[in-house]
Amino acid sequence: MLLSFPYMHPELWSGDDLPGLTFFDPGLEDEPAGNSFRPEGLPLDPATARALINDCISFGEQFKDPGEMAYFGAVTADDFYEGSSMSIQAQLSRQFADGQGGKAEREEREARSKAQFVLLLAWFFEERILELAGLEEGVRNSWDAMDETLGKDEEDSLGERETELGETFSHTGGASDGQEVQLPWQRVIEALPAFLPEDAELVCADPEIFEAWEEYGIEFKEDGEGRLIATAPAWRFGCRRREPQSMPVALKSLTVEILK
Repeated sequence: MLLSFPYMHPELWSGDDLPGLTFFDPGLEDEPAGNSFRPEGLPLDPATARALINDCISFGEQFKDPGEMAYFGAVTADDFYEGSSMSIQAQLSRQFADGQGGKAEREEREARSKAQFVLLLAWFFEERILELAGLEEGVRNSWDAMDETLGKDEEDSLGERETELGETFSHTGGASDGQEVQLPWQRVIEALPAFLPEDAELVCADPEIFEAWEEYGIEFKEDGEGRLIATAPAWRFGCRRREPQSMPVALKSLTVEILK
């Protein structure tokens, strides 16, 4: 199975069309999206997943500086849960603290719940990226339509002037101010092994991520079909300095293919 990385929405895929490419679905919606892979037996059902996301949004509203909230996308999963609201921690805990099964089984369920939560956050983050892009496109189209109605030439274009104002004054982190919001792909790739079948292969078409892996020291080798492939533990693709013993999911190996 070929699985897109890092994005889980087809609209964000930046590579060429690839037959058989699927997109991971972490289970936020009631029904799986088309051309997606939703694993069976996800620990968090869609209703619980949405409740967690809503709690996370409320948690984020306490930050005046978006950069403070962004910090939680870069730290380890354990750091995030320690700093997040008690409601989020409590709902996650209920998934594996019911006393059922042995210690190892409960720990595995805990690890899977936390991994799914990371992927749910990334999925929701992508939704906001697409929403923002749609709003900006709508604004540009409206200004263009007004220019056409008023008979403005390019020099007097309202749309162009509005875009310049947006770049000057907007700090939403979207395309309107020229800033690129980075998906925390390091955390995504460490969470994915909890749910991938053995035959899964991640496919990445993002040159910046490939450069980060090369700089980190991951060696991609060309196979007989001219593809660049590497297999390594997920924590290495996450560019960590050492094994995270408290994150068993990240210790599992992944195979990644690079599209140039």
